[in-house]
Amino acid sequence: MISLKKSTIFQVCMIVLAISFAQSTWAARTIGTFSAQQQCPAYVSKNNLTNPDNTQILAGNNYETIEVNKPDHPTWYRVVVPTANPKERWVSADCGQAQVAEPATGGDQQSCNIAGQADSYVLALSWQPAFCETKPDKPECAITNPQVYQAKHFVLHGLWPNKQECGIQYGFCGDVKGQKQKFCDYPELQLDPTSKAALAEVMPSVTAGSCLERHEWYKHGTCQTNPINDYFDLTVDLTRQFNDSGLAYFMNRRIGQEVRTEDFIDRVAAVLGSSARERIKLDCKQGMLVEVQLSLNTDLSRGADLEKLIMNAPVQGKSSCGETFRVDRIGQ
Repeated sequence: MISLKKSTIFQVCMIVLAISFAQSTWAARTIGTFSAQQQCPAYVSKNNLTNPDNTQILAGNNYETIEVNKPDHPTWYRVVVPTANPKERWVSADCGQAQVAEPATGGDQQSCNIAGQADSYVLALSWQPAFCETKPDKPECAITNPQVYQAKHFVLHGLWPNKQECGIQYGFCGDVKGQKQKFCDYPELQLDPTSKAALAEVMPSVTAGSCLERHEWYKHGTCQTNPINDYFDLTVDLTRQFNDSGLAYFMNRRIGQEVRTEDFIDRVAAVLGSSARERIKLDCKQGMLVEVQLSLNTDLSRGADLEKLIMNAPVQGKSSCGETFRVDRIGQ
């Protein structure tokens, strides 16, 4: 009988587990062509077989290939379908033949602007009165009515898909490949009236015309796979969930007062679960709470419970607030 030291056995087991994990999660970016030999559905998600606009690849057409699901004998190819929204779609290997270059790995810059590769999200919400103290020239900061939504609720800054290996460089996954000098320089968004009205309530810039929603879509929204209306409907729902959990009430009761930072964190943990303690980041400026950022996992869909989205999400970095912060009043 062969005798092995416990340390050797442990090392072998760890290597096997690492290889198994890598094989189960691996997806490589690649460059090549997929030649369709039959008409087949092109899925936004190959796991859930979602195809909201019923996009099909057509026999005889060639499609740019950007990703495969595994390095050896791929069963799925991610291709670009120019007429689809989003354009990046998964098709079965049975639908055609692929000619691809050797798969590339690593966090190179090109892989940081391919949609659908997020491994977490951040929901960023602003306390608008404090934000306007730091950016008084913004058009939305001219609104000082104490009865408007942004006077008593956190408002939407953005919902940001993240890819760990890209850091803060994951963005601009659509046709627009870089930040514009002014937000209104981006192309106008085609939102349906219902979605736009809901977004205007939780994002004051929509009504004021400063075009933050355009920047958020072209930089961040294009890196996830929901159509534009679904993406913004989701952001509205998450913003309302945060406010309706009791946190808007907490802030309203303390407008004009100093608040212990730990008391705010305690309230967040009480209504959104203990996991939120390490997954919320507070941004303070001039002694005021300006923004909260919540780390979310990737189980995003409209109606998803915010508390469950926080669970198992990456831990956030250190907040910039001290022991206390002031809850600013609109118009000051």
